[in-house]
Amino acid sequence: MKFCMKCGAFYEVKEGVEGCPKCAEAAALLKAAEEAEIAHTMDEKTAKRLRKRAWLELLIGVPAFIGFIYGLLFLFRRLRG
Repeated sequence: MKFCMKCGAFYEVKEGVEGCPKCAEAAALLKAAEEAEIAHTMDEKTAKRLRKRAWLELLIGVPAFIGFIYGLLFLFRRLRG
């Protein structure tokens, strides 16, 4: 059994697998996230439009979600008594 100094996990050495499987999984997730990045394969105009849309969704969606939770709490209190 080996010990990974990077993440602190114990792992079994297997043929065909190089290094710690936990670190390999984290590296694969990071690579997938980088590939899914908005501006990775788009022209600048499309990327700018999508970034602007994402910010608008955040600025409208978060307060709307908070308002929805507040509305549920208000209704719950009204119905309870």
